[in-house]
Amino acid sequence: MPMKKAQVAEPPRKEAKIRKLDRGPLPDLYGYNLRIAQVAVFGNFIKVVGSGLAGRMGGLTPGRFSLLVLLRANPGINQTDLSRGVGVDKSTLTPALDQLEKKGLILRQRTAADRRTYSLSLSPAGEQLLSELMNKVEQHERNIIAGLTPSERVTLTRLLKKMARSLGSEALG
Repeated sequence: MPMKKAQVAEPPRKEAKIRKLDRGPLPDLYGYNLRIAQVAVFGNFIKVVGSGLAGRMGGLTPGRFSLLVLLRANPGINQTDLSRGVGVDKSTLTPALDQLEKKGLILRQRTAADRRTYSLSLSPAGEQLLSELMNKVEQHERNIIAGLTPSERVTLTRLLKKMARSLGSEALG
């Protein structure tokens, strides 16, 4: 009869003392603050939207969601115009499109006018997923602006768009 190995209870861990981190000049840098906000927004998106249905679809990111929205609004769009719409280059966009196509969410068809170009659109499954996600996305948006007054919301949107345009972004049209 084999002997059972005795289980030894581990001693309770002491909580690590949290050391206040000196961030140097970072808190005064716009890029740093934008990045911290972006990480928080992305995390909330994954928590609110990426759970449930989107999670079963392989984890939907804000970027992939934007692609689905743009494809719904612009059926037949080509990859060049789509890359401008989301503000990324085509080499970054291609793997995302490959993933969405593999999951059956988008359709890619060569155009008759130029066989090198693809026409992109949502598949019926992509349409259904996007429709089901919109309530979650609306909750996510409410979470983002929860700490802002209506006036601050308008100002924030205006300033973010102004900043993107001044840096040459084509994503805003």
